[in-house]
Amino acid sequence: MNKLKCTVYADNNSNHLQQIYTGLTMLHRKGTLKVSMRVGKDARKSTVPFSVQPNILHIELAGKKLCFDTSDSAAIDLEAYALTDHYFKRSFNPSLEPHNYHKNVYPYGLNYLVYPDGFDPFGFKRCALFYSTKEWKKELIKQADFLGKLHFKASVSNIYSPPVFREEPKVLFLARLWDTQSDSYFQISEQQKAQREEINTQRAKCIELLRDKFGSRFTGGLIATDFAVKQHPELVVDNTGLTTKSNYLHTVKSHDICIASTGLHGSIGWKFGEYVAMSKSIVAERNLNYVPNLSEGNHYLSFTTAQECVDQAIRLDAGTDTRFKMMEENHSYYKSNLRPDALLMKCFEQVL
Repeated sequence: MNKLKCTVYADNNSNHLQQIYTGLTMLHRKGTLKVSMRVGKDARKSTVPFSVQPNILHIELAGKKLCFDTSDSAAIDLEAYALTDHYFKRSFNPSLEPHNYHKNVYPYGLNYLVYPDGFDPFGFKRCALFYSTKEWKKELIKQADFLGKLHFKASVSNIYSPPVFREEPKVLFLARLWDTQSDSYFQISEQQKAQREEINTQRAKCIELLRDKFGSRFTGGLIATDFAVKQHPELVVDNTGLTTKSNYLHTVKSHDICIASTGLHGSIGWKFGEYVAMSKSIVAERNLNYVPNLSEGNHYLSFTTAQECVDQAIRLDAGTDTRFKMMEENHSYYKSNLRPDALLMKCFEQVL
């Protein structure tokens, strides 16, 4: 394929979009794309944290208008949809809104926060010129400090490992509880409150049962937020250093069976993508969103209750061949479907 001209209309720096930005940088470096980035003037005024900025990115590729929507919700952004020829949706679930899913809406894939290795001029430009958030300086350091001497960077190479086969597997599940009473950036509806309560109950019960079953071979607990300490102090992780990004990724790499639970709006959380990138065997809460080329049984085992979560972990613990094969399947999936450049090219190839 000849080098493709790609114009990126970056009007926000959402963490949810960083995987796409990383894929663009990687493809630009390879010479597959010739990327130019236009950053919206309104972004100069942005004081909204990156974690809650809009999760929509518009790209023009070989004369085609593409939109990437990495929001948790399965809802289609109709304003963005009206501006595009092809719309890629992270939480792809036509059954929820069949009237909004047309033939040019495609599944995007797994999403997780990952930065390019080395210096990223596009990322530096976004952070240096157009933002005035509290996270601005920290993000700028991440982009400039490509050797990682000043600030740990969750880069492609750091969120990757080949399969490691151990006869005595360890189980990992670190999770957060969602505050059911308030949120820093919006008011919680009764429906959202009920959903958060359901998520919290499931996560706490899974941790409790996994801890009882696997004992010293289980690492996990609730992240020590004020809300979690009030609700389940007995399940809060004592070692707060364990939940820093660098220590967390090191911990994932040293474990074999990793648990993933469903996130807000029924989304597949970032942990799932990180587990695949680090070639883990996975037990995941059942999810109705569609991910291309990802299949239950090959890449993960599913559960709907906390006891089923434990039972599936036991299955992987006892089934050495099943566990090892799943690790290899996820390693292969990462290289062909999830590494940021590979994922983005899968999307592009559908519309070129």
